[in-house]
Amino acid sequence: MDRFPIPLGFASLPVLEETILFLLCAVLVSVVAKRLKVPYTIGLVVMGLMVGFIRQHGDFFQGEGHFQLTDRMILLVFLPPLLFEGAMNIRWEKLWSNRGVILTLAFVGTLGSVLMIAAASRVLVGWEWEYALLLGVIISPTDPVSVLAIFREQGVPKGLAVLVEGESLFNDGLSVVLYLLLLRGIAGGWEVIQPGAEILTLGWMVCGGFLVGTVLGVVGNRLLGKIDDHLVEVLISVVLAYGSYLLAEHLHCSGVIAVVFAGLLFGNVGRANSMSPTTLITVNLSWEVFAFLANSLVFLAMGFVVELDKLIEKSGWILAIFGAMILARALLTYGIAGIDLWLRGTYPKSWLHILNWGGLKGTIPVALALGIGSVPGLEDESSTIQSVTFGVVLLSLLLQGLTMAPLLSRLGLGKSTPERERWEGVHARAIAIDAAITELGSISDRGEWSSEQIEALLEDLQHARSNTARELSAVLEAHPELAAAKDREIYRQLLLRQRVALDTAEREGFLGEHAANHVRGAIDALLADDARLPSPEPLGRAESPLS
Repeated sequence: MDRFPIPLGFASLPVLEETILFLLCAVLVSVVAKRLKVPYTIGLVVMGLMVGFIRQHGDFFQGEGHFQLTDRMILLVFLPPLLFEGAMNIRWEKLWSNRGVILTLAFVGTLGSVLMIAAASRVLVGWEWEYALLLGVIISPTDPVSVLAIFREQGVPKGLAVLVEGESLFNDGLSVVLYLLLLRGIAGGWEVIQPGAEILTLGWMVCGGFLVGTVLGVVGNRLLGKIDDHLVEVLISVVLAYGSYLLAEHLHCSGVIAVVFAGLLFGNVGRANSMSPTTLITVNLSWEVFAFLANSLVFLAMGFVVELDKLIEKSGWILAIFGAMILARALLTYGIAGIDLWLRGTYPKSWLHILNWGGLKGTIPVALALGIGSVPGLEDESSTIQSVTFGVVLLSLLLQGLTMAPLLSRLGLGKSTPERERWEGVHARAIAIDAAITELGSISDRGEWSSEQIEALLEDLQHARSNTARELSAVLEAHPELAAAKDREIYRQLLLRQRVALDTAEREGFLGEHAANHVRGAIDALLADDARLPSPEPLGRAESPLS
């Protein structure tokens, strides 16, 4: 009798296998992008195009059960965590102090962009106004993921990042609302559209989304205040992100707006009043991972829906619409933000150029374009609108994304100042010399060289290290801001080293959970207190969490 009547073999779940493959690609792309100093999202798009080309010209990733990028997947799976992570990291004070220019850019700027792109589409392509407006609505939302990654790398002022991200969060919500209203008119006929009823619908979508996000944000923060378990609190944040979106959509209001306000409350009120330092660090790291996963999968899978043959066929239209979009963006951004700068004068003029060029396109336009494929009344135009949208998104990511870092450097907004480059160059030489001295000691221990040769070379290396130490001291004395950054980095390294030692001791059974959590909480409090990081005083005998 057969001992194994059921055939042995590995169970297969293609979508899981392909997701793991995509994540591996994301890791490789991120490593290569960091070495080449280009935004990793651009590398992901290029990799996605390669995967999409293989898929479209072979049998890979085809059929039921395989990974398929759809509008529902982007809007329901990927969009909530991306919006929530962006909103929770915006400080309410900075957002409120710049509310005028952010809301004007998000609403007036988006409406103006829609009308200008629609007018250009009507002239260039000859579409009816309803289709031209739909294209304008689809490609107007901005997606600053690539820009914000460059901002963090270059050390751009936080105020500029708030302007760019704040505009994106609110114009996404407006674009989705306008998109749904346009589809209703195209599919059902404009004769059924009643202006009064549609204004009420628009108001409910916006106000309802605000109410849902605010109420759930308050409830979530109350729960955080009653629970002191960092893992459970991370789960609460995940439920809040998806729950606010789904509940708002169920009530026929804007899930995008609901997630934004839930994230704002969670990131500002919850962080300040309801989270321990350990929870704060865990939540921040967890949401960094969530956002990285979502962005990686979306930008990789974007290649699935881009057919290069159609892009080449529509390349003239794509270039024309892209040019119209860039022109509309420049006119509106310099107009709105320029007036704000003239009235308030709260930021440098160079920020205007970054606000203009930082309006990249990304996941929202792709999701909206994918959603029109099965809409009645769009059978003939949907393919063209999708091709133009995908082409404009690719051009935006490649052209604007690759030129953002040089633009920041040219405007003096990045960290690559001559002083910092000098400091990093000296610091690099010091690291290399220290490594050589350490390796020379290992060579001496192994007896691979004569003591006379080792001593002679060691004397030269020590002399070189003394010179670099003096040069480092001179640079830091001349530029106190670099000295503060160096102190901050060293202090954080010491705290993180202490935390790793605690985690290791608890894992190996040398410390109990209660004692480890107590000291870990003290360390996390110091890590979370940015104002104290440059000063090494908390590591002194009186205040050290390990004393």
